[in-house]
Amino acid sequence: MSNLSTFPANTPPGEPQASLYLTQQRQRNKSFQGLARILQLWYRIASPPEPGDSAPFEERERFRRGRIGSQIIILLYAILFVSFPDALARSSPALIVIFVIDLSMLTLAVVLNHKRRVNAAGIIAALCFIASPTVDLLSTPGGVNTSVLPIFGLLVLPLMCAVSFLPPWWVFIVAAGNCLFTLYTLQFMPTSGELHEVLKAGFTGVVTPIVDSQIVVSIVAFLWIRGTTQALLRADRAEEIARQKIVETHVRVANGDLNARVPLTQDNLLWQVSGSLNNLLARLQRSRQDASQVQQMQFALHQAHQEIARLKRFTGG
Repeated sequence: MSNLSTFPANTPPGEPQASLYLTQQRQRNKSFQGLARILQLWYRIASPPEPGDSAPFEERERFRRGRIGSQIIILLYAILFVSFPDALARSSPALIVIFVIDLSMLTLAVVLNHKRRVNAAGIIAALCFIASPTVDLLSTPGGVNTSVLPIFGLLVLPLMCAVSFLPPWWVFIVAAGNCLFTLYTLQFMPTSGELHEVLKAGFTGVVTPIVDSQIVVSIVAFLWIRGTTQALLRADRAEEIARQKIVETHVRVANGDLNARVPLTQDNLLWQVSGSLNNLLARLQRSRQDASQVQQMQFALHQAHQEIARLKRFTGG
């Protein structure tokens, strides 16, 4: 009885483990479906409307950036709300004000992104997360110290915004601004405590990791996004060429050329369509050839009947 009590009441006696597994699987599927519905609802709020299949590549690329940007905004909202308790604990009016401003700017970015103003949304989101660490560093009592050095790591967030929303080369502009801000803060802003002595002894050792992270992240992000965009552009061009070839084949067939075929290989996105069309044309061509052979046989039989009738008249049969 104790073993059976671990399974659901409606579990068949012969398959308790399988039924338990299926129940857990259904629960996981329901959870994923719930998350998917929430994500779709968020897309309807924050993402640009999905373009039609016949939309130009630029419009579809803007939709792709806006969709990725809407996903990034979720992460930015989460980071913003997680950091808010720290601002309250430090009793920093400047950080509380910047939190409200960031929240307003992110909300504005959501509205602009939904209205297909993807570039404007990206600039606002990037500025939002440049302002937060900037104000935090500049408002540190007594000057910059070692406790605020991790804030420089948050400067990768504007890079994420730039590479998600904006054309790829924007990431270098944001990275350059972050590097200049880092150099200015650590070189000219007041410093205190251990950081002051460390900067005096080895300024390069503190600055180099921060600048290197900006350079590495921006280069990797640029190459990744640029490669993805070029791959999508090549696929779009290949699809357009394939459509043109299919249309040309239809025109040739309409003009009576059943030898026409769509010259596409299996690496093309429309290969299945072209393959089906080529098979149809091959069968139609065989059917016409068979019909022609049947017609020739009928003509030959007709001539044979006429010849037989002529011979019968000639022989008197």
